[in-house]
Amino acid sequence: MNTKGEKINVQEITKHCRVLVIEQLMAYLRADINVFWSWGAHAFRVDNMKNPKMFRMLVQGHHHKGHVYIFLNGTDLFDVYFTTSQGIIKDLKTDLYFDQLVEVIDNRIERIPDYTD
Repeated sequence: MNTKGEKINVQEITKHCRVLVIEQLMAYLRADINVFWSWGAHAFRVDNMKNPKMFRMLVQGHHHKGHVYIFLNGTDLFDVYFTTSQGIIKDLKTDLYFDQLVEVIDNRIERIPDYTD
């Protein structure tokens, strides 16, 4: 369940997740604001405002157009699912440390080899 080609089941994933601190997550994502906005990120959503376990955004990047779901798994590492706008999982990255989050997301959504740092 919750593998490539399947429809994402948020309820199943969140059963094994920890509560996200949305302000902290947004600070991680916006650490390099130019990279963040290059994703065309919008339509932000959480599953529960009091105890959020899922963060979702819609992106319009060079490589990926669709949703990006972010969860904090039981080991305090991030799991990121890249889905179509209909929720079909195209890719997933698991067990990411906070300092890997932006780079991994950017590589999947937008980054091309011609970019320079």
